[in-house]
Amino acid sequence: MTKKSLIVILLLLVAALGAFAATDGSDNCYTVVVGRKASADGSVLVAHNEDDYGDVIVNLRKIGPRDYGAPQKVALGNGAVYETDGKTSGFLWIEAAGQEFADSFINQHGVVIASDSCPSRETKDDLTEGGVGYMLRRIVAEKAVSARDAVRIASELVERFGYTGSGRTYTFADKSEAWMMAVIKGRHWMAQRVPDDEVAVIPNHYIIHGIDLGDPANFAGSRDIVDYARANGWYAEPGDGPFDFGKAFGRPSRRPDSVFDGNTLRHWRGLTVLSGKSWDIGDAYPFSFKPARKVTPEALKALLRDHYEGTEYDATDGYRTGTPNHTKYRTICTSTTINAFVVSLNAALPEPISASLWLALGKPDTTIFLPLYYGVASLPPGAGLGADVHDYPALYKQHFEDAEWRAGRDALLQTKVQALQKIAEADYGSMRRMIDRDLGPAEKAFEESRRVFEPEFLSLYLRNKPEARLKLTAWVAAAFKDAGELYDAMLKKLPENSGTQY
Repeated sequence: MTKKSLIVILLLLVAALGAFAATDGSDNCYTVVVGRKASADGSVLVAHNEDDYGDVIVNLRKIGPRDYGAPQKVALGNGAVYETDGKTSGFLWIEAAGQEFADSFINQHGVVIASDSCPSRETKDDLTEGGVGYMLRRIVAEKAVSARDAVRIASELVERFGYTGSGRTYTFADKSEAWMMAVIKGRHWMAQRVPDDEVAVIPNHYIIHGIDLGDPANFAGSRDIVDYARANGWYAEPGDGPFDFGKAFGRPSRRPDSVFDGNTLRHWRGLTVLSGKSWDIGDAYPFSFKPARKVTPEALKALLRDHYEGTEYDATDGYRTGTPNHTKYRTICTSTTINAFVVSLNAALPEPISASLWLALGKPDTTIFLPLYYGVASLPPGAGLGADVHDYPALYKQHFEDAEWRAGRDALLQTKVQALQKIAEADYGSMRRMIDRDLGPAEKAFEESRRVFEPEFLSLYLRNKPEARLKLTAWVAAAFKDAGELYDAMLKKLPENSGTQY
């Protein structure tokens, strides 16, 4: 080993230790929600980075709707059983194999489900038959017809069975509105609607503050939420002032300097970039805010890739000292980001393209966002593995016993994405230039192609709906194929990858 190689390894180890010190493992995921009047084209937008530890396979699946013909008893995983009417909606499933709290969904009604860990103060278990955790979002995807309906279903599950995790905020969005639902270990919860003309940014702490349960158009939650906080000693009048949900129930950081708490900087960056205003690190951040300009998917993609470039918190001196994904600060795009997406929900477009997304099958800074629509007849080759038929026990077993996915992962586009990003992490400065040169124009080409494709699709859809859907499916498949070929070409050019299988 050369002296230079040893220095590089030591630098990476120091950076990794700094990243570990900056997080306790609960600082996972990042979400931005844009109301329809705050977006450039009238869509409700949801942008999300999914962060998880370990070698996680991202398996994309589209499960068709099913009528079992009779009520079904659904195992929730820890002993509890939930009975449904036996009818499930279809859903697009961004599956993080083996993970309990990492899947995201878009269902046939255009309801988006994503989530962010938000550790709470609560430590006591208040569960019925083991409670509900993993299956909460799946049941919502199968049953909800709107974002508000998603809040209703999720709250009924929490109140009936009790929530198993420490705390979490679920994002539920549809073509008209979006809601943030904060859940606490046990049976308590609070939800707030994102105003149509505003934007909400959430890292991994509760962002709901003031509440008004007398305003059901904008709030919903446990009726005894203030009394519960008071009884546990988390809220006392008059010293604490007006009730603040996040302050009362959020787990306080163990780090005195907020720039290292894993959340404040990520929250600050989203507010600063999208509001166009200056915010101090010590400010009390709002639940939502008006953006400086109408928000586009492209602006959100850039934010999901962010490492505080150009600010005093850019810890790698323009990538000259290593990867920005492993530093003393937790960044928006980070070492544990396994996928990212921006979903557009547009009621003005016909059903096949009214729910569209840009999907990155890895860390978004070193991969491209691929175009996808809920309305495709089938997913492209390489997108995912597994049948498209709904089956409660089979889907659960495949998710947690993911041997099938690991055996077939060489066929997945995500495997190529991972191979390239691993090489990029080891030599980020040089690889950044290659990625900008090769992947950047490819993503721009997809964006430009989509602007041309959608009017062509709309014209054909008015004349021949089945043919238009086939055209949509073929166009998306071609994009995935082009991306796969581009990754193959890039990997072959790299001597570090010579002779390896990916």
